Amino acid sequence: MKCPTCKREGDLQETKHHLQTRRKDKKDKVPVCEECHKQIHMLFTDAELRDPRLGLDTIEGLLANERFAKAVKFIRTIPPGTFMRAKESRHKKRKRGRR
Repeated sequence: MKCPTCKREGDLQETKHHLQTRRKDKKDKVPVCEECHKQIHMLFTDAELRDPRLGLDTIEGLLANERFAKAVKFIRTIPPGTFMRAKESRHKKRKRGRR
């Protein structure tokens, strides 16, 4: 498998990411490696992922986001199959606290 976000190849744990959350259409699911998928959900709230103004509903849109691009840059440095601990970003914690 080759991850479309980090471009790593090899023995990657494949997961499916819904580009548009809460959609039942299976066509919007994209296979991404587990590390990238964790980072997507650690960095962004579901509301942010659904917001069309942010453009996070495409792989290109995710990669254009500075926070996610920084995470992907790090993910590219770790070998496939390495356990990566993911922490919720301060940005997401602040967003969650505003409810």
